[in-house]
Amino acid sequence: MLFFSFTTLCCSSTDNNESQIPNNDSTINGNGGGIITFYSGRDGNNEIYIMNADGTAQTRLTDNEFADQTPALSPNGTKIVFQTNRDGRFELYSINIDGSNPTRLTNTLNAEDQPSWSPDGLNIFYMLDYGSRSEIWRMNSDGTEQTQLTSNQWRDERPFLSPDGSTILFMSNRHGEYEIYMMDTDGSNQRRITDSSLHKVFPSWNNDGSKIAFGLTNTATRQAEIHVINADGTNDIVLTSATGRDENPCWSPDGGKIVFQSEREGNFEIYTMNSDGSNQTRLTESNGWDGWASWSVYTAH
Repeated sequence: MLFFSFTTLCCSSTDNNESQIPNNDSTINGNGGGIITFYSGRDGNNEIYIMNADGTAQTRLTDNEFADQTPALSPNGTKIVFQTNRDGRFELYSINIDGSNPTRLTNTLNAEDQPSWSPDGLNIFYMLDYGSRSEIWRMNSDGTEQTQLTSNQWRDERPFLSPDGSTILFMSNRHGEYEIYMMDTDGSNQRRITDSSLHKVFPSWNNDGSKIAFGLTNTATRQAEIHVINADGTNDIVLTSATGRDENPCWSPDGGKIVFQSEREGNFEIYTMNSDGSNQTRLTESNGWDGWASWSVYTAH
């Protein structure tokens, strides 16, 4: 994890407590706006939650003594991939949207993190952390055919495939500050699209691939704001201006809203706003850390 994001990196044993979570279709209904998954420390350790897009029906999906975190919803809203240390080191798992069928996807000596799905749901992109450096990898959604896409001595993180399936968005500090980069799906044609004196982190595509949201972070002042740029890096627009850090933006399925985490009222909570920055609305309120939100449609019934 990034040193300035302050997320907690802490597997279950194999008793599969998640499979005992009841089906919540009666309350988790999408409300026409899809559903949001996130992880929360409100229970004393990090667990995976889901909720409606308006913040209602917040429901815990995992329940164990280990750390379940950095979730990503599949495009059709039926599965969640996430990082967990329930097997003694950090690996990627998937579960069904009701918390059932926990399935281990990776098994290496290093930590896998920051997963995201391809738009067709067939592939998962993720970061493999080697300690002093990290690289971008791709695998099938069942964990097979794990393939390394970047290779250098720096940190390449937070991969995100474009809606048309042609371009991977990611962040890298290979030139000093974290900047936003793109590459083709085979790892070729790596190119930088931002260049400034501050960290540009946690980039994500909008629904049609025309815009990118990201966090602009000043580690000296601990200030971070959500920005939006065109896909070619032009037309930088600042969307937030709250005290503290606004981070980890993720677009709604229709591109009309952005969900993000903010510490403007103390600890990190999850907020939404319109894609122009208006109508910033708090969705969660807990005594723990709520963040790393992922938004998708909802089709599971």
